[in-house]
Amino acid sequence: MKRIIFHIDQNCYFASVEMISRPELKDVPMAVAGDAKARHGIILAKNEPAKKYGIKTAEAIWQAQAKCPDLVLVDAHHEKYEFYSRKLREMYSEYTDRVEPFGLDECWLDMTDAVSDYREAEEVALEIRNRVKEEFKLTCSVGISFNKVFAKLGSDYKKPDATTVFSDEDWKEKIWPLPAADLLFVGKHTAEKLSKINVRTIGDLARTDGAFIDRYLGKAGIMLWEYANGLDDSPVAESGYKRIPKSVGNSTTTAEDMTSDRQIERTLHMLSESVAQRLRKHSLKGTVVQITVRDRDLLIYEKQRILYKATDDAKDIYSAAKELFKDSYDWSKGVRSIGVRCTKLVKSDSGEQLSLFTEVQKTERDDRLNKAIDDINRRYGNSVIKSAAEAETVSKVNRAANIVNDPFHPEDEF
Repeated sequence: MKRIIFHIDQNCYFASVEMISRPELKDVPMAVAGDAKARHGIILAKNEPAKKYGIKTAEAIWQAQAKCPDLVLVDAHHEKYEFYSRKLREMYSEYTDRVEPFGLDECWLDMTDAVSDYREAEEVALEIRNRVKEEFKLTCSVGISFNKVFAKLGSDYKKPDATTVFSDEDWKEKIWPLPAADLLFVGKHTAEKLSKINVRTIGDLARTDGAFIDRYLGKAGIMLWEYANGLDDSPVAESGYKRIPKSVGNSTTTAEDMTSDRQIERTLHMLSESVAQRLRKHSLKGTVVQITVRDRDLLIYEKQRILYKATDDAKDIYSAAKELFKDSYDWSKGVRSIGVRCTKLVKSDSGEQLSLFTEVQKTERDDRLNKAIDDINRRYGNSVIKSAAEAETVSKVNRAANIVNDPFHPEDEF
């Protein structure tokens, strides 16, 4: 028998959690939003009545209010969302030991050993949906299929509070007519590229020559072609498994546009310290530094640089980030936000080859210093002790640039 995989997706999750304590909002248009005063004025989630007005996640608050002047805005409470996410995963673990989170509100479950066929799988899915309603006052949609990609597609297919099955017998009939953009990891840009070669449905993608798609889309092309043909065999991770992230990053939006190198450098110092500390916390080092810059017109670009050696040291990250910015930005516009990210991560104990004895000494000294700072901050509170550069940066930035850390980064791995 082929595998039986569930994908469970909580409906309007952030908004639904807020409505647990405020049930009067269930029947009025409501959205969880970022802080407009801090220039994070976007919609993070919305309830079903708000959806009827065409309100979309990630659109600006003013755009949503133009569609629905009576829209009720609610602040985000991420500690609540994390709490319910943990409790839901604990419940799912009663059915299988393979529960893999996909964000706070989604999970894959490998139910192959728990059910005998799709009919029984639907019965269990209904039981889970009922328990979610009774025990948590939330609703979810469940997709059932023989792989993770199609199970995810199933949970998106019919909402809210529904179960969809794409079996190994009828999946082509149901899935191939769907838009290519519905497939996991086919974003707006990829969908537009596919449309240019008349690939508009999942079936179109499946029937296109795989080698051509690989050349046309690059390294992701063959993966998407395999997904469209039902060839995903990726396992569902065991409960509690923590994968090594692909990147560690942090970004910030300033209360006013940055207009000088000095403001940028101070901000990059703060971000580099944050990224370095998180790398060390998880015993990781980065081999590539990437910056993301958004100007006052909201245009975004990214630049990256390969490092001489893998690092978890803020000085190395900051130096690369500063040079990337100086080499790429012409100051024709002010900078609204900037981010620093380390990618191509390796474990800290993976070993590295250093050419000079003095370099070995310097690296060992820096590692001891960073460990001492992390130990003190861990025992007595974060940021009790800072490097001299960071301490100067925090003081000056708070006075001059009025930095506001972004509260919501779905792209961040940690």
